[in-house]
Amino acid sequence: MKKNKKMRVYLILILHMLLSFFSVCFARTFEVDKIIAVVNNQVILNKDLNQMLFYLKQEKNNFKTPFKINFLKDKMLQKLIIDHLILEEANKLNIVVTDYQVNAILQNIAFKNHITVEELKNNIILNNTNSFFSYQDYLTNIKNSLKIKIVQDYILKNRVHVSEKKIYFLLKKIINKTNELKKIDLKCIILPFKNNIDKKIIFNQKILMNNLFNKIKNSNFDYFYNYFKKNKDIFLIENIPLDFLKNLRKLFFDKLYIFKKNQILGPILGKKGFYILKVNDIKNNHIEKIETEFHIQHILIRPSIILKEIEAKKNIFKIYHAMKLKRYSFEYAVKNFSHDMYSIHKKGDLGWLSKRLLNYSFKNILINLNINEISKPIKSSIGWHIIKLLGKRKVDQTWKLEKEKIYQILLKDEIKKVKKSWIQELKDTSYIDIF
Repeated sequence: MKKNKKMRVYLILILHMLLSFFSVCFARTFEVDKIIAVVNNQVILNKDLNQMLFYLKQEKNNFKTPFKINFLKDKMLQKLIIDHLILEEANKLNIVVTDYQVNAILQNIAFKNHITVEELKNNIILNNTNSFFSYQDYLTNIKNSLKIKIVQDYILKNRVHVSEKKIYFLLKKIINKTNELKKIDLKCIILPFKNNIDKKIIFNQKILMNNLFNKIKNSNFDYFYNYFKKNKDIFLIENIPLDFLKNLRKLFFDKLYIFKKNQILGPILGKKGFYILKVNDIKNNHIEKIETEFHIQHILIRPSIILKEIEAKKNIFKIYHAMKLKRYSFEYAVKNFSHDMYSIHKKGDLGWLSKRLLNYSFKNILINLNINEISKPIKSSIGWHIIKLLGKRKVDQTWKLEKEKIYQILLKDEIKKVKKSWIQELKDTSYIDIF
């Protein structure tokens, strides 16, 4: 296998030398370009390296060649090798980049530089004084870059997976850390330890506190709190003013799960004895971003060249009146009449939508709509809708934003890891020789 690969390289080199020889015969000014690497059946020339350096200077106007030029060339050569390998994969997958796509990129580059595409072309031709570079090379580079991006996106899409379990694990850590910084105000009823205590006394005290807790739970904590405040024969009363949850946990041997105001906890073993607690107040250290979300289904009638705006309006009102008269269900109407191909197979279900994402007319109707009630036809920029409200909830968007941040960080890491592994696979299954 190795002999075949070496033979292939020698054949490529001989072919390149013969072409160079005949070129010299027909053009005295022709200069033989130097081969710097072989990748499978392709050669990388010194010209390719110079082109890459040219593009680098074009992209970064303030680019300065570093003192260690050999280090830069090594890096660029490695990139050229990887690009060759990915372009081979693009050819295997029959990926084609159209002139339309190239023109769209040229228009974008021209737009960013506040010039026309023709002016961009003239600038590239006029500013180029290098024999190794032409306007056609510039277009080829754009095509190749697009091919590389398409292949990478395709491979990464199929290989990159971010675990929901990992996202929620990291999110839980952030939530727990935030909760630790909550400030809690506690009222405590304490059954203190005696001087001489043993396991039997502790067991009996716990039974006593369990009985008291059951009474308090079904009655009024404040009543017992105020009663024991006046009569301190058996029980002690204590108020722990606003303190961080992480500090409060140090006072108790049992785990302290606090999540809402007016919560009653107990009996909990603490430093002084057995405690029954009431969460008097909770101060959050983060600003809550509470938003209303609506869970909705919809039917959409979209105007088109065939279906005029007036006809679309007539159709949606016919559907609405038929459902009101119970001739058919909302689900039947979705399946048979809705133009929203995305949601038809989900019975028109659009999931939970934030209030801020909805337009003014949608918000007003949804706020006054009851659960499972359908709306009158509503006009939007894409057509006419009938909405069915399935649910309404208040959500703290803080954790949604945190979840998205965690996802993006994990996604970036996963892409980096998968890309590195994939490129290594390409290298391992290819013939690469650097001169």
